[in-house]
Amino acid sequence: MININFTTLKLVILSVFLISCGNSGGGDDLGTELGQVFVSSNTTPVVGNFNFSNANDIVSIQFGLSSTDSDGIIYSSNSDRLFTASRTNNRVEVYSGLTETTASANLTLEFSSSSDFSNARKLAFTNNTVLVSQDAGENNNQQNRFFVYTIGDNSATLQNTYDPQINLWDVQFSGNTLYAVQDNSDTLAVFNNLLSNSDGVVTASQKVQIEGIVRTHAMFYSAESDIMFMSDIGDAGSSTDGAMHVITNFSAKLTAAGSSGTIALSDQIRITGSNTELGNPVGVTYDADNAKIYIAERASGGGKLLSFDLPTSSGNPSPSFSQNFSGAAAVFFAN
Repeated sequence: MININFTTLKLVILSVFLISCGNSGGGDDLGTELGQVFVSSNTTPVVGNFNFSNANDIVSIQFGLSSTDSDGIIYSSNSDRLFTASRTNNRVEVYSGLTETTASANLTLEFSSSSDFSNARKLAFTNNTVLVSQDAGENNNQQNRFFVYTIGDNSATLQNTYDPQINLWDVQFSGNTLYAVQDNSDTLAVFNNLLSNSDGVVTASQKVQIEGIVRTHAMFYSAESDIMFMSDIGDAGSSTDGAMHVITNFSAKLTAAGSSGTIALSDQIRITGSNTELGNPVGVTYDADNAKIYIAERASGGGKLLSFDLPTSSGNPSPSFSQNFSGAAAVFFAN
């Protein structure tokens, strides 16, 4: 007669059940549940991931990268790939398998572009194309450039190089339009059908000044909500004078401004002040479904990820979320 310890048997069955349900990849690797917010660092070889799905239990994890200094960042949930603008290696780096990588482990560098740029800032993505904005600096002969790469299954191939004739920082595609921050200014540049051009000089289709901004770095346009977000870093040496400008009904206001006009401060919402923790906001993105703004703040505390509820009026609000993140350089919301 066989004696069966039913308590032990139940524990064994439960353990097998939990392991099989938790396995999201091949072999014995347990999957990692990712949040939608990704943050890069220009001081540390990591990428941060934040899960805001439970406001009472916000979870953050990190993965290791091949670069100590990264700026622009994009994550594709369809391919489970992370794209970064490496300032360490001067190339687009493509990491894969985030959902199959244990939190705190190093990501797999699947492939990278050739080393074509120097002093990269942000990335813009459309279809299978990634654009890198290069900010003028000593290492690139003071040249601002757009570098355009075609992304294949295992390659990032340089296709075009453009001279936009403006200082650069943040960039974003919206349909066939590229929005670009004009660094050292209060200006947003608009390039229509940029990718239809051959290599060489390209001219902005429209430039518009954003009244109230001293020096802009970050921008994000939500086509779903027709809201433009633009940052003001003020004095780059100050960690307390930053601001975020929110422009609702942006399409109509941009059209009304014309080819070289201004969007008045009265047509914007501006948040700034001691409560905001804004000093040098260098990256911004937006969750339209939950009306949440996420900001990569570089100066305050050596780097932070901040979140604000979408404001309805100008003021000095405290962030709804604030966490130190060393060298915070760019932020991306994976919708």
